[in-house]
Amino acid sequence: MFKLNDFYKNKIEFNLKPISKVNKNNNCILIIHDKDIFKTDAYNFLNNETKDLIKKTYKFFSNIDFYYGIYPKQNICSIKAQFNEFKNIKEIAIFVRKIFKFLKENKINNISIYLTDIPNFKNYFEIIIINIILSNFDFSLFYKSKKNNFLNFQIDFFAPQKDLNDLKKILKNSIIIAEEINRARFLSNLSGGDLTPSIIIDIIKEINKELNLKLKILGERELKKIGAGGILGVSRGSNEKPYLVILENFNKGKEIHFIGKGITFDTGGLHIKPAEAMNEMHLDMSGAASVLSATSIISKLNIKINLKTLIPLAENMISGSSYRPGDILKTISGKTIEIGSPDAEGRIILADAIDYGKKFYKPNLIITLATLTGASMVALGNKAAALFSNNEKLQNLFMDLNKKTWDTLWPLPLWEEYLKDIEAPFADIWNIGKSKWGGAIHGAIFLWEFAKPIDLVHIDMAPRITANESDYLSKGSLGFGVHLLKEFAQFLEINKI
Repeated sequence: MFKLNDFYKNKIEFNLKPISKVNKNNNCILIIHDKDIFKTDAYNFLNNETKDLIKKTYKFFSNIDFYYGIYPKQNICSIKAQFNEFKNIKEIAIFVRKIFKFLKENKINNISIYLTDIPNFKNYFEIIIINIILSNFDFSLFYKSKKNNFLNFQIDFFAPQKDLNDLKKILKNSIIIAEEINRARFLSNLSGGDLTPSIIIDIIKEINKELNLKLKILGERELKKIGAGGILGVSRGSNEKPYLVILENFNKGKEIHFIGKGITFDTGGLHIKPAEAMNEMHLDMSGAASVLSATSIISKLNIKINLKTLIPLAENMISGSSYRPGDILKTISGKTIEIGSPDAEGRIILADAIDYGKKFYKPNLIITLATLTGASMVALGNKAAALFSNNEKLQNLFMDLNKKTWDTLWPLPLWEEYLKDIEAPFADIWNIGKSKWGGAIHGAIFLWEFAKPIDLVHIDMAPRITANESDYLSKGSLGFGVHLLKEFAQFLEINKI
């Protein structure tokens, strides 16, 4: 059986030092500047010989964004950056990743950075640390026999003495956030054979030892008892038993439900996927991994919100027991679902999780995070996840939060008129639309039928399930939504909602 290890943990040694201490080691000095390298603190603290050589050679690299210079006593990296001109947090995050990629490619692993050369550096320090750690994560090394591709990075940050205590707290919290995003990436990337529903249950138990939240695990017997016909129906074709996991804290305030789709492998069921479309279906539990990591961050950082996290877990496999097109499944609420496609299974297990939360708790807001539809990718490509909400104020809030993170969103409509598209011939609701057009909206309106009248925010993260070239991260899962949900939780705490 697979056992969770510390592969996702930070491997970089970070040091914070007062800027009054001149750097005398063999670190490469990162000189971060906008136009004039000679006005930076990093340059001023170089030895005189290196300064003279830079003056002689500067004209040759002054227009280069990333330059690595090997000098007799101190090597330098010239990094051109105008932080005040970045449009949003994502641009800064991508810039940090580009720098780290440059350092790795040039095998520069001992680095000194003078934070005073970055305007408002305390505002950017968290983003810098998180994205350095995200850039250093490479899941491809996990299964390979040769694991010597990790460089042993040491990064020294120099700052005024008066700022060091604040920076130490930011550093500590940033490492927690980055490790949890990488844990979501790690879990999502694991093969379907290494991460079955029963194995995730063991992992959640292990994680909760760090969190001390109230943990409920409903197995097949308990799911039958409460009538969770959606989760039970989807899992019928698998030898793996289904589960519904609930993590809850005891803070005051409006009750928020995070619900993450946990299909550990999706064959498409009896509507089997083409071979090429099945290769990444171990990633179909990415929503579950992200809400789990976000919950862990909220607990570890002691962000005081009233949170319940629900994770339905199942495999969508093929056998003589598989649920069929035309089957009618009865959910916890009593609503019935007619199966138009066994490959639209995620919304079915989410429906039972929504029902459970409404029946046994008192949610004020339900947030679902799921790799729900390929149609969202048709609509948006791979640059933004689809955002749906019945509440315009909530939609606007998440679009504002979107500017504070690199988890990019774009809104799509959740209009009642789409309900006609999922009217079922014989049951309360159909699990697909009557036509292939608007499939992402059909999935969202299906969930809204179960959530109403409770406000719903649904994020279809399928377009952002894996990194693309413009993300400047290693192949595989992005850990999408972890940072966004952390920002949302902090917003609730700060505004005492």
